[in-house]
Amino acid sequence: MPRLRPSLIPLLLAVVTGSAVAAQPATAADPSREVVARFRASATPAQVARALRDAGAVDAGPAPQGARLLRLRPGRSAQGASDRLLATNAVADAGPRLVARASGFTPNDTGLAGRSGTAGGWAAQEWDLTGPFGIHAPEAWAAAARLGHPGGRGVTVGIVDTGIAYSDRPPYRRSPDIAPARLVRGYDFVDNDPYPNDRNGHGTFVAGVVAAAADNGYGMIGVAYQAKLMPVRVLDGDGAGTGTRIARGLRWAVDHGANVLNVSIELYDRLTLQAQSMTTDPAIRDAVRYAARHNVLVVAASGNSSSQSVPSTRLGSDILYVGGSTEHGCLGDYSNHGPGLDLVAPGGGRDADFPDDPRCNQTQRGRNVLQVSFKRPDFGRFQLVRDSSGRPGFKGTSMAAPHATGVVALLLASGVLGSHPTPQAIQARLRATAQDLGAPGPDARYGAGLLNAAAALSGVPAR
Repeated sequence: MPRLRPSLIPLLLAVVTGSAVAAQPATAADPSREVVARFRASATPAQVARALRDAGAVDAGPAPQGARLLRLRPGRSAQGASDRLLATNAVADAGPRLVARASGFTPNDTGLAGRSGTAGGWAAQEWDLTGPFGIHAPEAWAAAARLGHPGGRGVTVGIVDTGIAYSDRPPYRRSPDIAPARLVRGYDFVDNDPYPNDRNGHGTFVAGVVAAAADNGYGMIGVAYQAKLMPVRVLDGDGAGTGTRIARGLRWAVDHGANVLNVSIELYDRLTLQAQSMTTDPAIRDAVRYAARHNVLVVAASGNSSSQSVPSTRLGSDILYVGGSTEHGCLGDYSNHGPGLDLVAPGGGRDADFPDDPRCNQTQRGRNVLQVSFKRPDFGRFQLVRDSSGRPGFKGTSMAAPHATGVVALLLASGVLGSHPTPQAIQARLRATAQDLGAPGPDARYGAGLLNAAAALSGVPAR
């Protein structure tokens, strides 16, 4: 029988340090005329100076994560300057300085697994929400607030995974970034009891990407920070399970009120270790169809085996397959991509090696996705998790899928697609508003392109 595992790869840290540049005196400035850029470690001072001159920018000092704050000369736009910088060999990434505000909502989350950090520090850490190749979450939050349903309020998201750190039930503890008021009853299909506590950490991480608490003076922010979470444990402490168990979890979540399901799991052959589409398993396939008949979209990770033929088109618009993209807007070198890929979302990591795409360079290591979770067996020690090499965060399509799930929650809560949109309608909206990447138009590497939360809420295609 095929075996399932979380679609997660430990992080490769990417901090691209800038070359030495003389900082200009800091003066009061309009943030809309400032750019945050990260220079390549290989860039010479002369290359950096030329890039700044061509962009009409001056260095105004350091920014978080090894970047530089650039101030623009009169007559220069932030987007135009960013485009000029990205066209040079000296710059790894650049974009307009973003101020995270949504109708007066300025979250005080610290970006650390503690309350002693700087209020608002999350914005510098969560490039996946705010960066040039993030999902434009702050703008989407503003749109959702204007529509009267901020943060995905009223929507229940089923997290079909290793469980969630949802309660203080010794030896388990609730994650400080999972709000008790945002939890609904779940089930444990591994131990067959009503206590789906996470024994692995993967499910808690995924849940944080979807709906980590906002404005609680701690940690990170989830895409749909006011959505409810339903923990459905189908994978054991090792992150393994069976198709039958996954299918039971999917059906149970549908029957108990979930409005959208996240499945950050990949399927592989036990003997050959070859990646397969998740819907190769007939029990899972039937469960996905069951969800679709009840107007519940299943959002699935494409998997992390670098396969060029996964996922398949077998279930069409009944399932949303999400690949992983990097901080530079390229496919992650781990991400499966094939004819059934619908779109990509931030998963972190190193760019895939595509010689025909000049923006993608496998020597680039972008940052990875950060969330508060734990590493077993320390069930109660919450942290910004690190991999075995001590690098913070994780990369993988497990991180990408919950970004899309969170955006689906924002869409459902907003009502912009009607009170009970079909999975086909939701998928069509996300694909139509994605930011095109790679070759023009949909393709097997990126699907329709990069998920854009703000465009999805407004209905205006991303540029």
